[in-house]
Amino acid sequence: MNRTFRAVLLALFLTAIGLSIFVHKLTASGVPLLPNQSYNSWYVEAKVSLNSDDLGLGSEDEGETSTTVKFHLPLPSQRYEIAKEDFINEGFDRQVEYTKNNSDNRFAVFTQQETDSREFLFYRAIIQRKEGVAPGSEEVPISGRRLVDKQLVRFGENTERVKDNLNENLPTVEINALLNEAAKKSSDRLSLARNLYQLAVRPDDIRMQAIRRNLRKEESTVELVAFLLERAGVPARVGNGILLRSQEVYSTDFIQWLEVQQGDRWLAFDPVNLSFSEQNRYLTWWYGSDRVIQAEGANNIALEVVVQPNTDNGLTRAIWRRGRVPNPFLEYSFLRLPLSTQRVFQILVLIPIGALIISILHQMIGLQTFGTFTPILISLAFRQTGIFVGIPLFVFVVIIGLLFRGYLNRLQLLIVPRLAAILTATVLVIGILAILLESLDISLGLSVSLFPIVILAMTIERAAMRWEEAGPTDTIIAGIGTIVAAVIGYFCLINPYVEHWAFVFPELLLVVLALNILVGRYNGYKLIEYFRFRSLQRQLKQTEG
Repeated sequence: MNRTFRAVLLALFLTAIGLSIFVHKLTASGVPLLPNQSYNSWYVEAKVSLNSDDLGLGSEDEGETSTTVKFHLPLPSQRYEIAKEDFINEGFDRQVEYTKNNSDNRFAVFTQQETDSREFLFYRAIIQRKEGVAPGSEEVPISGRRLVDKQLVRFGENTERVKDNLNENLPTVEINALLNEAAKKSSDRLSLARNLYQLAVRPDDIRMQAIRRNLRKEESTVELVAFLLERAGVPARVGNGILLRSQEVYSTDFIQWLEVQQGDRWLAFDPVNLSFSEQNRYLTWWYGSDRVIQAEGANNIALEVVVQPNTDNGLTRAIWRRGRVPNPFLEYSFLRLPLSTQRVFQILVLIPIGALIISILHQMIGLQTFGTFTPILISLAFRQTGIFVGIPLFVFVVIIGLLFRGYLNRLQLLIVPRLAAILTATVLVIGILAILLESLDISLGLSVSLFPIVILAMTIERAAMRWEEAGPTDTIIAGIGTIVAAVIGYFCLINPYVEHWAFVFPELLLVVLALNILVGRYNGYKLIEYFRFRSLQRQLKQTEG
């Protein structure tokens, strides 16, 4: 049994396994073959980080080590419904509770008697847009606050202190003056709310400034107006939610809006056109002026929320069915990972496909490049920068690096310190470019974490070595080949079908592995060699003739 036969046998075996799992997912699990580009559902994941280390704040009860976390949960609305939700709260007891007032909030209470120094809680949900509801607008909201905030005070630590401060130092004169001024221009409770909002957005009104200081709500106009309406006897509440977009958002914003009760309905105020209507734009998370999360027994708390649109409605239905019909290929898949980890694997699974492309270009086409897999890493960088920015950036940095490398030759440095110097120069060049382009209001679109700065440094070194050994012509040909291979890989990696198949069907990477094995056994002419030796073949034929 020769090596080629064993290689073909192994390739067929890997292909059979990969295609078997692939067909099973399509038929038995209902996983869609093609991505659906309609955004009808979203993954929402919240990660709560708790730190119970003693920060020297003091405690009246040294022996109390229990931790209680109260976390608001999203609410169904006219536009959205919660199709599925689950928790990861290892070591904590969990109980979901409801409020029975005008807010109708849901919140999960996590308790733990003995807390470690570092704990994590996860909440994951699939949010589905209801059938027949048209997609909403995605314009930038008027107000909002960052969701990621490590200051415990932002999560409602001082709520009771604010109430005590109001009871002792209530600015009654300023409140009555504002209510009287707004009431003179109002005919009903909706117009009263509108006029109060217009008064509240005035930055130079000393009455509003005094009330804001007592409320400790200097940034929230919505909470200020809701407080004034309550003082006027008008039922009002503060809504808090997030805007579900067609693009992935890491650490999204909470949006606040004002709602006023009109009969048996709650109408939301739009500060743009000053109108009232039922709120159907945001995913409602909770009602009220308290924060999304409150904790006792933890000295530091951090909250991160990831919102990722799901373009595969069939995939969502397959995940829902998993709860009723267990399927190991869905239970143990990338879809079970946190969304932040999924983003990493969505890129990692593309690397073998790019490596296969480079293998074919090297082994069967004969394309010369700087390094074996340098082009595929540059292709991943182009996914962040785009080719119109990435190619000039790559060429410019390599040229500057070659000039710097030529100067270092005069110093005759050893290879390792020389590579370190080139790497430092590469980072400095990219940093200067980013600063200059930003000053010109030009976005570089550069993700430093993904752009292969080290690979650029190695590319500069290899280009310099090739220049010394083979001359400028061969170096330029290899540089062009590197860019061509990177562009080919870029257009393959940004294809939505390739991204979908590689991430949802990772078993197809076994087929990629099989193709790599077959390409590795190819020992015939390369395409470039065929054209190179074609003239020689003609001369041989003429000689034989």
